[in-house]
Amino acid sequence: MFNYETPVYYSANLIGNHAGGAWPEGKRLPRGWSGVKLGAGSELYLEWKKQGPIINPLFPGEGRLRITAALDYRSACKVDVLLGESGEKLGSLDIRYAYTFQPFELILDGERTAEAFREGVVLRMEGDGQPLWIFDELQGDNTRRLFVPHLLVGGGKRRTGAFVNSFASLSSLQPFGWLEGCVLDGLYALRPSVGAERIDPAIGMHLRQYVSEDGSLRYEDLHGQAADDKLTTIEATLPLAVIAKLHPDHPLISRTLSFWEARLQVGGGAIVDGDTITAEGVYTVAYPMAVVAAKLERAALAERAIGEVMIRRDALARGTHLFLRYNRKTGAYVFRNWSRAYAWYMLGMTRTWHELKSSAFGQLPALNELEREIRRIADVALQWVQLEGVWTSFLDDPDTGIETSGSAGIAAALALGAREGLLEQRHYEAAEKALAEIQSYLTPDGILSGVTQHNAGGIELQTCGYRVLSQMGMGLLAQLYASLDVRKPE
Repeated sequence: MFNYETPVYYSANLIGNHAGGAWPEGKRLPRGWSGVKLGAGSELYLEWKKQGPIINPLFPGEGRLRITAALDYRSACKVDVLLGESGEKLGSLDIRYAYTFQPFELILDGERTAEAFREGVVLRMEGDGQPLWIFDELQGDNTRRLFVPHLLVGGGKRRTGAFVNSFASLSSLQPFGWLEGCVLDGLYALRPSVGAERIDPAIGMHLRQYVSEDGSLRYEDLHGQAADDKLTTIEATLPLAVIAKLHPDHPLISRTLSFWEARLQVGGGAIVDGDTITAEGVYTVAYPMAVVAAKLERAALAERAIGEVMIRRDALARGTHLFLRYNRKTGAYVFRNWSRAYAWYMLGMTRTWHELKSSAFGQLPALNELEREIRRIADVALQWVQLEGVWTSFLDDPDTGIETSGSAGIAAALALGAREGLLEQRHYEAAEKALAEIQSYLTPDGILSGVTQHNAGGIELQTCGYRVLSQMGMGLLAQLYASLDVRKPE
């Protein structure tokens, strides 16, 4: 008898002519992965006939039909899902500005799930827009089962275990850079509670996708373009934090230091991309720089890391408001009080402080400035928290709706600061409440929902209520979970 308390993946077989031609010029799929193209006028047929009549048509739960983006998608489309025999429409997948390794799902009731399993389904893109590439059967590799077209069936209400199982695996893989950096940080943070014997192999699988034994990089940037052996933006340096923690002599460290130095020389005293100062830089530059400074015992680098935080504090923090970006050339500010801007700022600053405070540079006078700002911004964040214990997409606009990834990042910073004695018990309790609420957004197999899409679609996509599944968000949630999964502060 089927155990509906345990989620089960039913991988689809792709039937028919679906090769779809060549990839867009200058782009490529991740190394070792394969996909198919879904464009206007074409269809994909998914079937499960070879797996037998396993799903009871009267089972009481729900199923989830999923496909996963295999290539960066800078457009929006609807993918209609039709029953394979009757042609009846089950619904549509709403896909906007998808990035590689991002799954999308259509939730079906039990009867519809059984029908899809029995008849198979046809995927058909609406309109005549940009083709969508999705992963194919991936040679039946079970470690990549999340990414193949599949039906997920079953799953209980207690989903923390499912979250850890999915997260400590290849299912949490993200594009190299800030997305994957959030995941790596989450994995590393779980080592004390889950165990290094379980976490380190997962980190190894993730890093081997992008980093060769000699330290060379093999990856695609967030536009799907080859970026081998180069760092394209300051957001690409976040993974260095975990790499340096595990391998202080890794050859990528010296290359990243050179990259930062080059950016500093043209950045007018700040490590930035172009003329824009970003909140992301607190997390993607200052924090990994602090890790390297602590590991290599470089005082100048430690002071530089603090300086990178202060530059962003002075440019982006305006009283009870925080901006994501400031353009030094035009004077323009954008994304006021965006939840993930708070996450990057608070989590990056708290981790920078923690890395240096517990190092040979723990007595640097400049750390006092960090401590004051950490306390101040923690209280500002609490002013905006909703009754549920989490934050909305834009903190000062509740109508933009609950946003789980930014909430997890903010709460993780509160928990870490309180755990280390810098913040107070009320901050810790706020983080606990946030965790309890965010866990309700986990799918049966532990994937985080309720996340706003990456901001390639502009502010409209952040304010319209559109939400996605996100392993990046799982990385922030893992950091929150790990910061709370220890003894409470005295």
